[in-house]
Amino acid sequence: MRVLHVITRLHLAGAERVAEILATGLVERGGAAAIAPVAGPRDPELAAQLRARLAAGGVTVLDGRRTSGVRRAALEAPLSLGRAVAAFDPDVVHLHTEIPEFAWALTTIVSRRAARLPLVRTVHNTDLWGGWRLAGRMAEARLGGARVAAVSCGARDAFVERQRRTMRRRASVEVIYNGVECTNAIEAAPWPARTPVLCFAGRLEAQKGIDVLLEALSLLDGSDIAFDVVIYGSGRLERDVAAAVTRLRRHVELLPPRLDLAGRLRSFDAIVMPSRFEGLGLVAIEALCAGVPVLATNAPGLNEALPDWYPGRCAVGDPAALAAMISGFVQDVEPWRAGAEVARQWARDRFAAGTMIDRYLELYRSACGVVAGTAGTLPPVPER
Repeated sequence: MRVLHVITRLHLAGAERVAEILATGLVERGGAAAIAPVAGPRDPELAAQLRARLAAGGVTVLDGRRTSGVRRAALEAPLSLGRAVAAFDPDVVHLHTEIPEFAWALTTIVSRRAARLPLVRTVHNTDLWGGWRLAGRMAEARLGGARVAAVSCGARDAFVERQRRTMRRRASVEVIYNGVECTNAIEAAPWPARTPVLCFAGRLEAQKGIDVLLEALSLLDGSDIAFDVVIYGSGRLERDVAAAVTRLRRHVELLPPRLDLAGRLRSFDAIVMPSRFEGLGLVAIEALCAGVPVLATNAPGLNEALPDWYPGRCAVGDPAALAAMISGFVQDVEPWRAGAEVARQWARDRFAAGTMIDRYLELYRSACGVVAGTAGTLPPVPER
């Protein structure tokens, strides 16, 4: 089985990380995988680290010199994606998020070979197409034969609703939860006795609620509650975040994204996720798998990354509610740690990387069987 994953760019967003786990998992199972970014990297150093990690896992990266702006890159993508298909000769193409979907739809207009390839799409979010609504309609019309998976029930429901409103031909959608690797690196020693440290890790965008976190921290600035904050991220709000951090009296450190964050989670007392919406929320899953408390919103998608009984959820877009949750956590950390330990096995069972990889292998074989006219009994795609 040879699978070409098309992603937006080499960076640490959830969709790209899922593509990496699937690609390396397929290689470990004797298949072959390649990753084709549509756009060039915004952080060349981080992209180089990711490229090296993918190469170590036996995954080929097929990209060239491309603009980092996604709109222009998507329009230029048919040429580069056509070359990627010719170079890698995949059995299946797996599209991750809307920009790769739009780029691939354009590619199928100019490449008959691309148009004939079996497709798998993963719906990675509960808010679809954003400012790309017209482009989305065109892409959906050309990708109608793809097999579709969603990373959560919320993402599935959003896709089904979009189909109801905008599409004549409707695809069935199955939920395949994102999986994470629970490595020994996140089995770190217990927390030292010190001032609690909270961590935010994600894109500095409105979706991730970084503005809500900063306002909550401002509300807590006048309190005598002692805690520190580390923010890992980059994005369009980076300058605003940096300016807001300087106005806070509390110690808040703003740092670039880290490739090894999953292995450092136990160095923080809690992960804060004030998202407005998510596909699922890999950071929350990794934190629970490490036994680290998560202070989150009840955002669509994100709420499925936590057990139903888990208390660490507040209203979306409500700085006062988030401040109250942070205050309650800092003043009595132990019950939260106990709850996170109970949630650890739940998360590891629900979000195992091996389960995700196996489910997608079934979807790849199904997609190949449908294209070949062999739906029903689906033999493995022969190795090359």
